[in-house]
Amino acid sequence: MVPVVHDADRMTTAELSAELARLTDLARTGSLPPAALTGGTFTLNNYGVFDVDGSTPIINHPEAALLGVGRIIDKPWAVNGELAVRKVTQLSLTFDHRVCDGGVAGGFLRFVADCVERPIVLLGEV
Repeated sequence: MVPVVHDADRMTTAELSAELARLTDLARTGSLPPAALTGGTFTLNNYGVFDVDGSTPIINHPEAALLGVGRIIDKPWAVNGELAVRKVTQLSLTFDHRVCDGGVAGGFLRFVADCVERPIVLLGEV
């Protein structure tokens, strides 16, 4: 079940949070109306809650893309030439090449990764 947050691009973070909470409550009680399950263009999937690192997400037609987020785990990571333990997650992006060029999709995934690594990046986008 994939509830749709309509007009998410026009919402503030607080409004988006409230709408996600509302839709989650409706989904858990089996009360989602059909309109809340149609009209999506992009899906965010958190398969990390199932203790999965990565996946190849499948797009829900007629959506254009899906971003999957794996579990967050400690891994050895090179930082400034030194080995350190860091929290790491895998991001997986599946997109429809008829809708989006691979270079644009790769740039989007890099932007998302930058935001995960350095959340201050988001402030420049507000």
